[in-house]
Amino acid sequence: MVINNFFTVESKLLSSSFQAAPVGLPHEDENRLYGEHKLIQGDYSDITFPVIFKYSSGNKLNDVIDTGWAGLYLISNKMLTILEENNVSGFKAYPSLIIDKLGNPIKGYHGFSVTGRCGAIDYERPEIIEKSFVPNGPLVRFYKGLYVGLDQWDGKDIFLPEGNFNIIISMRAAEVLKKAKLTNLVFRNLADIETPLFGVLK
Repeated sequence: MVINNFFTVESKLLSSSFQAAPVGLPHEDENRLYGEHKLIQGDYSDITFPVIFKYSSGNKLNDVIDTGWAGLYLISNKMLTILEENNVSGFKAYPSLIIDKLGNPIKGYHGFSVTGRCGAIDYERPEIIEKSFVPNGPLVRFYKGLYVGLDQWDGKDIFLPEGNFNIIISMRAAEVLKKAKLTNLVFRNLADIETPLFGVLK
């Protein structure tokens, strides 16, 4: 298995897009995980359903809604149906209640958790490149490629690396989602991802 057969998937983070923040979730536990982290990972201990999300910004409703937490998304009925009809594995949906800026409920969305897993990201394997953020600017060093632990991958189409909230998907899942033309989704091949060395704690 090679990393160019896999992609990260995330929202476009557009300011015009409707966003809603979770409320009433448990605070940090003994494992230093917040309730939001548990939802991303599909751990529903101490979680009360439906999980409430209240309007925070934007107006345009998309198939994927941001929540202010990386990896924590709400998905539309359309996206859930596409995932289920194509037997995409490695996720589960949970009951959610979205409240708009006027206090009214927005129907047709579900919480999204990732149940697939792989090994940790390995920063010893990538090539190190240098590039500038701006023309004639100072050179910054980057890791080229995101090497997740595919030797420990459970085979699910959607999965999280150990100790990380980057959502990774298989090529099959990427093709399904791209074909559906869902809104507010962006895909990046793992081989193309560049991570600044200064942003990595080892």
